Amino acid sequence: MDNVSPPGILTFDFHTRFFPQLLRSRIFTEETSGSSTSFTSNLGMTLGLFLGLLLATFGIPLALQQHSIFGWILLSIGIVGIIFIFLSSLIAEWGIRPTFDNFLAWTFLFCLFLGFSAGLFLSSVNHASHGIVLGASVLGILAGYGVGIFAGLWLQCLGWISGLLNGLAALLIVGLILVDMMMFYVNIF
Repeated sequence: MDNVSPPGILTFDFHTRFFPQLLRSRIFTEETSGSSTSFTSNLGMTLGLFLGLLLATFGIPLALQQHSIFGWILLSIGIVGIIFIFLSSLIAEWGIRPTFDNFLAWTFLFCLFLGFSAGLFLSSVNHASHGIVLGASVLGILAGYGVGIFAGLWLQCLGWISGLLNGLAALLIVGLILVDMMMFYVNIF
């Protein structure tokens, strides 16, 4: 896939030849995606991100349920830290155009499964017939396909965080599959 000029995104060749080959190469090889910076240079930022998430997680219940000033302080520090990490990663990658060479395949697949799950959920909540459930799921997959292509490209602009989000997307796919299986089971029986 390296240095190959892809066909136009609205062409038949893109969706039948180029894109399936790209997905296969991104999923079944151990290439790294995202920024070219090393792990050690991002260790402090990664720890800062998780510290911000931890502070926000502990601050939310204290602030909202107990109306604690300390909770609001924890929540504020956590959110400001998370925003700072995202902005600094975005600024570090400023001006670099995303390419298919670093396409985030797991992010694409997450959008695909999320579209299917949304179609399945919306149709099952309304107690629709099996045909409508199938149709809504297919429409969800199509929407997820389109959104996923752009997400797989443009989330690269987040730099090293895109690798974390891509890995998280791979884990979330497993959760979506489990939820879909439960919704499908409830719909059928």
